[in-house]
Amino acid sequence: MSLTENNDDWLIKKLDKLAESARDYEERAFFYSMSLTALQQAKRIEQAQGELDGRLWNPSQW
Repeated sequence: MSLTENNDDWLIKKLDKLAESARDYEERAFFYSMSLTALQQAKRIEQAQGELDGRLWNPSQW
């Protein structure tokens, strides 16, 4: 587990708590969408790291 995974988990949990404690719909929707954005960003970072690893270990592209 990398440092960014820990930060992503913390951020998503914090945003979910904020969404649960929000008093009105706009705040709840904002925090929920921020949580989804953080999840998507973490997924894209992981995919980019995997692609980079794959390209670095591909002898045909050396």
